Amino acid sequence: MQLQDAVGNYVTANTTITTTTETVSVTSPLAHVNRNSAIVLIMAYAEVTLGTNTTAVTQGVRRGTAITDTLVNEQNANQIQTAAGSSEHYSIVCFEQLQSEQVVQYVHTLKQTAATGNGTILSAGIAVLII
Repeated sequence: MQLQDAVGNYVTANTTITTTTETVSVTSPLAHVNRNSAIVLIMAYAEVTLGTNTTAVTQGVRRGTAITDTLVNEQNANQIQTAAGSSEHYSIVCFEQLQSEQVVQYVHTLKQTAATGNGTILSAGIAVLII
């Protein structure tokens, strides 16, 4: 195996998670695929201040730039570890097998469960390795 491309991005500007709406935390730059097939490793993280009454946070990775694009991994709710209103760190690692793609882009998303108040993404980052 050989590394074909590696891209990354991070954001430090606050982004609002509107109650229980899935929200993009960070978007990767375009990554180039140089062969007919490839394995992609996606790693992402976000630091989040939870909204009022939040009981869990669901994170995901999607191929594309929007919350309606193809989901790469399973989205499972993770129970919060602190009180609503506190800040927590979320990270995810997933893989995707590509066939006949030339350029790909990914987003990391977050969604609160049972929230009656908005959450805030304080910072986020994403790294994409094309193998």
